[in-house]
Amino acid sequence: MNNRQFLTAAMLFLLVLTGYNQFVALPKARQAQLAAEEQLRQEVTAKAAQSSTSTVGIQKEIMPSSKPEELTSFSLPQAEVTFSSKGAGIKTYEFKDILGPVDLTPYPGEGYFATFAQTDFKETARTSHSISFEGEVSSGIYVYKTYDFAENHLNHLKITFKNSTGKTVQLPAWNFNFGPGLSTVKSELKDNERESKAVYLVQEEGKRRPTLEVMSKNENQPKLPWTWAGIENRYFLSVLIPQGWTPGKLTVEKSVVTQQKRLWGLMGNADVQGPRLQIEVPSAVLDAGQKAVYESDFYFGPKDYKEFLNLPYQLDRSIAFGFFGALGKIARNILETFYGWTGNYGVAIIMLTILLQAILFKFTVMQFKSAAQMKKIQPEMKRIQAKYKDNPQELNRATLALYQKYKVNPLAGCLPLLIQLPIFLALFNALRTSWALHGAKFVLWITDLSSKDPYYILPILMGAVMFFQQRGNIPAGTDPAQAAMFKYMPLIFTLLFMNFPSGLVLYWLTNSLLTFGIQTMINKKMAQAK
Repeated sequence: MNNRQFLTAAMLFLLVLTGYNQFVALPKARQAQLAAEEQLRQEVTAKAAQSSTSTVGIQKEIMPSSKPEELTSFSLPQAEVTFSSKGAGIKTYEFKDILGPVDLTPYPGEGYFATFAQTDFKETARTSHSISFEGEVSSGIYVYKTYDFAENHLNHLKITFKNSTGKTVQLPAWNFNFGPGLSTVKSELKDNERESKAVYLVQEEGKRRPTLEVMSKNENQPKLPWTWAGIENRYFLSVLIPQGWTPGKLTVEKSVVTQQKRLWGLMGNADVQGPRLQIEVPSAVLDAGQKAVYESDFYFGPKDYKEFLNLPYQLDRSIAFGFFGALGKIARNILETFYGWTGNYGVAIIMLTILLQAILFKFTVMQFKSAAQMKKIQPEMKRIQAKYKDNPQELNRATLALYQKYKVNPLAGCLPLLIQLPIFLALFNALRTSWALHGAKFVLWITDLSSKDPYYILPILMGAVMFFQQRGNIPAGTDPAQAAMFKYMPLIFTLLFMNFPSGLVLYWLTNSLLTFGIQTMINKKMAQAK
């Protein structure tokens, strides 16, 4: 066969093959594909219709019960708990605090962890640390709840749905409820509205430790999967930690939980709001006889840093150590060591203050020496200022020559303050959020280092020490406005510290006494050196 004949045969073969594919094979394949798609569409439609019918049926049957709410009491070593028959949620959680019982959930609502609040539940079993409930969400759809409590406040909740009908049903989405609000000890009630927040914990890429995020009403949903979510205030925490199931969206809103007197009642009452957080559990399809199980750990108790270090889930991230958190944690660890030696947190705070002053002694001496030298050259400074008041360049030159003559560095007085400020802020947050100080006695009238001094003795003593310290530290010829500021600063600090935790005031009083002693010693040496 020559080339021409070969090409002609090949072209004929391709034409025949193309015609067969176009007019025979492809129409048959297309017809088969359409038939398969139609069959699949009919199956999906039928299943969706069945699921939709079941879902509507459940939702229609979930109707508010006319039965009155009944409360079930449950006693634990750490709390007295009351459950509501409407949703089997925690209606009241009376924490057994060292200073007396504290109801953490006194506000109206369905209760923490309620499930379908319109459903009636009844108790089915209990042990010394667990209690179980059963309810019927709709005809043939049952829900079982078991709370298992632990003395370290890290508890477990198991919720099981069972489809006892003979058909496939779709369980509607439902929520875990937190709030409205989380109460606290009496000494913190005034600030509790500001301190109460809805929070969640996420692990951000590139960060060694997870981040605690605070939710607001208009906030978008977390962009990263969260470990736990719930409500906190300064001293208490209540969070849900899902185990093996994926939660849906988080929803938070503010609710009025109580009222508070304004200016001792002279200006009437003001609404106090608290956060209400809902954690969605997505809908689920249950075949006939099938169960759906949702297990979660949950924490409900005080924000005890020492206890948190022994628990999983990094609950210690809920404690606000502030920007200088690393320093605050070191200070708290040292405080605990001193407490172990003395058995008294007040004495431990004094020892910690002395240790800090010893570490910063060199800088404190530098500060007061600088202040004393500035005071010493003040008369010459005034003469220079008067002489060159109309010549700024000569004034600066003469001032610099004066500093060089007496070897004075004006910045030397600022450096120690800049070093001490982070330490003070770190210690402030460490003491302010320390659950260990709650109910800790010091001496006589100080029975709770986490609350204010009931007789304001410590802040008044602190203000008096600051007054004498400032009086000896105001250079002669100081601008009247600056002198007035120095003069009234002790009064301002006294008023500011009136409602601070007495443990923090004790630290500042001890610190003021020590610095006053150092200042007096330096002033005497400077006077003798003249």
